[in-house]
Amino acid sequence: MREAIAQVMQLLAAGTLDRETALCLVRAMRMPSLDPSPNTRDLQSPIAVVGVSADLPGCDSIDEFWDVLLRGDDLVGPLPDARRELCEPVVRFGSRPTYQQGAWLSGVDQFDPAFFGVTPADARSMDPQQRRFFEVAHHCLEDAGWAGRIDGSRTGVFVAIADNDYAAADPSTSPSAVPGHVSAFAASRLSFFYDLRGPAYTVNATCASSLLAVHDACASLRAGDCEMALVGGVNIFAFPLVGEGWQMDQAGIMSVGARCRPFAEGADGIGRGEGVIALLLKPLDRAVADGDGVRAVIRGSAINNDGASATLTSPRAEAHAAVLIDAWRRAGLGRDGLSYLEAHGTGTELGDPIEVRGIALALNAETSRRQFLPIGSVKGNIGHLMDGAAGLSGLLKALLILEKGVVPPTRGIDLPSPHIDFLDSPVFVPTEPFDLRKATRPLRAGVSCFGFNGTNVHVVMEEAPRADEQDTSTQHATGLPFLYRLSAATMASLQRLVTAHARATLTASPADVVHTLAVGRRTQRHRVVVVARDNEEFRDACRALAGKEPAQWAEVPGVVTASPGGMLQDGEAGTRARIWVESGLLDQPTQGRVTPLPLYPFDHQAYWLAVGGARSVVTSALTMREPVSDDADTVTCCRVVASAVLGVDDVHADDNFVALGGSSLAALEVRARLSSQYGWDVPLVEILAADSLAELAEFIDRQRSAALREVEA
Repeated sequence: MREAIAQVMQLLAAGTLDRETALCLVRAMRMPSLDPSPNTRDLQSPIAVVGVSADLPGCDSIDEFWDVLLRGDDLVGPLPDARRELCEPVVRFGSRPTYQQGAWLSGVDQFDPAFFGVTPADARSMDPQQRRFFEVAHHCLEDAGWAGRIDGSRTGVFVAIADNDYAAADPSTSPSAVPGHVSAFAASRLSFFYDLRGPAYTVNATCASSLLAVHDACASLRAGDCEMALVGGVNIFAFPLVGEGWQMDQAGIMSVGARCRPFAEGADGIGRGEGVIALLLKPLDRAVADGDGVRAVIRGSAINNDGASATLTSPRAEAHAAVLIDAWRRAGLGRDGLSYLEAHGTGTELGDPIEVRGIALALNAETSRRQFLPIGSVKGNIGHLMDGAAGLSGLLKALLILEKGVVPPTRGIDLPSPHIDFLDSPVFVPTEPFDLRKATRPLRAGVSCFGFNGTNVHVVMEEAPRADEQDTSTQHATGLPFLYRLSAATMASLQRLVTAHARATLTASPADVVHTLAVGRRTQRHRVVVVARDNEEFRDACRALAGKEPAQWAEVPGVVTASPGGMLQDGEAGTRARIWVESGLLDQPTQGRVTPLPLYPFDHQAYWLAVGGARSVVTSALTMREPVSDDADTVTCCRVVASAVLGVDDVHADDNFVALGGSSLAALEVRARLSSQYGWDVPLVEILAADSLAELAEFIDRQRSAALREVEA
């Protein structure tokens, strides 16, 4: 395949092929096999975690989240002023609202719709949970080094997403707004954007949802339904006002102090938290063969239900014990095979004692040891991420414990619950950092999540195997310089990306950095290449670029841009850099390992409901900018209608409706508006098939002329 791609590059450089034809040929060569009967795997085959990303309260990165855990921070607090302003669309006029307390995310109104092919109008109507998940999912693919090569693959998407309180406040009845209101599209829109061919669906099992998504994803990978699996969990409250609409408040299990205090005396219920987490999973043997970075290994998982417990929503210790034993058996572990157990640990007076009793039942069947297994709960730090991300927040904490070899203290347990006899229990709760690194065997952690509806899930993870050292300096050994490729969807994002790399500490080999940039990042519209001998020279060039306007970038030595001229003109490296800048095509494969690098800086803008609803405000504003007179030509009418439906300010006659972000649902609205405002009955297929709005206007004019001739005849 490498030789075939090289031939295409030669034809492109010679002008024999145009860019679009060359792009199609290379994509076809790289398209993964879609064998309808992939090999299945054993039910116990291990699954690797190869990518992780998260957006969590008070943390700009997963490293900062670990610091929060290690310090035992409590991130629960009042709703920030910026979030209170976002509640205005649902606050009754003249009322004095009371806001919930919790662990809150910032900037939940921010989104980069153009990156994901979403129109501004649809972005405003879309549940912010979907919007934030798309961005975290993309960062997860970048972390795994697959963002630039996942398109067309048999990758599954399994998502847990909380109830949508945003849609209820949006009065829009636009057809194109529907996917943004329906939670199931959180999975399928991502599959659409990346052209993913595996299963894509959302999971709902109350608090157990996101850990059940992990269980389902692993089962799908072992069954051969997909080759990789993106698992996500998202929990965001758009309008966290105190009122009668909160089901968990009505259930009577919420803490008066708004805080989870796992296993503690005086614990009185659940406190809320927000968060978005995504993982990329892959069979371990494939991950090793493909050179992926493995963060942890899922050895086994199990699921069951409480059945006929004391009440419909009461937990059951025997069911908890059974799901633990099943998961440990599938993972090939004895009853004392865990190094740590991340408990569900909500801080409820009933739930915590029953959970500890269930763990004891599972362990005591084969051991009489006492206080040998440390347990904890992340909910003391960031609250309960409930139906959307509770399980994944615990799994992420457990993954970091396996990587660091330390159990952080559980927050809020000044004194243990009098309903739990820890002295006669096989478990204990560390109240200060507890070192696991003395163990000679691989570290293993169990993660439990128990749904309010009786669904119980337990997942067993093991620390990642040590990667064999291997030489990744093939390109450097030849004496050729390295090509550091950076690209973004907008010039503003490219400038921020350059600045991020100028500030980054790059400890990996140059070959690894170049490889990650080449295959781990999507090739976008705006591109620049730095030709450098090593990472330090690359960073120096980025620093120089960060201090200049993009129009001056070609003046920096070793930098190749789409602008003519520049300091680097000749040589093989210069030619290869120019080909990528101009076509976006990678002329030859890179070699190396995926390494952590700065993630994509999205071009954020605010998209939120205004008082009275987002769509009505957008439509009236756009229509008022360019009123349509009675004698306006057809193309002007088409432009104004398209602008109003899509929420795009500058719409031109030569614009293509689909390229602007139009969908079949948006076309339905365009058709309805053309009919109601102008009396034009335009077939849906013509709106979608027209190369431009001018071509659509020509069709309408021909249709009107034909109708007029029929009347005159």
